Amino acid sequence: MKLIVKYVFIVFGVVLAVQLKAQDPQFSQFYSSPLYLSPSLAGATEQTRFIANYRNQWASLPNAYITYAFSVDHYVSNYKSGIGLLVLRDQEGGVYNTTTAGIAYSYAIDVNNDIKVRPGLTASYYNRSINYSELDFADELSRGATSSIEIPKNEQVNHYDFALSVLTYTDKYWLGATTDHLLALNKQFAEDDTYPSLKISAYGGVRFQLFETVRSRTDRFISLSFLYKNQAGFNQLDLGVNYEKEPFRIGLWFRGIPAFEQTADLNAVVLLVGYSFSNVLINYSYDISTSRLLASTGGAHEISIAYKFSSEWGGKKRKMRAVPCPSF
Repeated sequence: MKLIVKYVFIVFGVVLAVQLKAQDPQFSQFYSSPLYLSPSLAGATEQTRFIANYRNQWASLPNAYITYAFSVDHYVSNYKSGIGLLVLRDQEGGVYNTTTAGIAYSYAIDVNNDIKVRPGLTASYYNRSINYSELDFADELSRGATSSIEIPKNEQVNHYDFALSVLTYTDKYWLGATTDHLLALNKQFAEDDTYPSLKISAYGGVRFQLFETVRSRTDRFISLSFLYKNQAGFNQLDLGVNYEKEPFRIGLWFRGIPAFEQTADLNAVVLLVGYSFSNVLINYSYDISTSRLLASTGGAHEISIAYKFSSEWGGKKRKMRAVPCPSF
């Protein structure tokens, strides 16, 4: 019976993803997947940066929702430009899969000595597939035999897409916006009348240094930030705080705060811990579900690993003002 319930959860989730206007996968550590959040964050640090992300959502269910991502970005100082590459793989129950590869570009504009603006652009290639043979139908579960239902043929769709963004920031503050799926001209699948839904994101925050005594030589920072998303008629607002004292960091986030119409109640509390050594930063977060329906799904585990190193490739290295986003 428990096994049947688990498969029902998976099938239910896949049906929602395919038949409704599907929403994009999301990371709780969204600042640890900067190119996915906004192309304006390409080259946002002085260092060349490699990042790997892994998210396992509803971990108690077999192969429910798993997302992988890898990105690399670099700032070319002579041209005041950031460039980056993002590859993302999203697997929903082993049935509905999306693979994305995109190239991001940003350009740094000095408004004055304190304010910078970075417009950004991402050009992406999508591959979406659905494997009906991996589905377990109702009569299979009840009879313990091969399904009498004619299984549809597997489908695969490829298409291009674009995203635009803008980010403004100072030493302490940042505010940005991103619009994804600007070239959503292809249907999700042949038998599906929906198209990839336009997604609008807004994010921002403040990062400040705590009072420091003479004895202390370790920098300590507090970051307060938010992320708002609108896609397929749904709104989501996330708010959180991070505390950083090298080599450690901790964070507390609230996802899905009910602040708009057509938004669900608070759906998760996110706890984060991180540790850095040499040029490596490792973060782990766990989503505690606040929904009664999903209380037995095991929450969500997420790990990010970032490696940063200085590089003079692309021109003579010179000091620039990095975006003050938290080391999430």
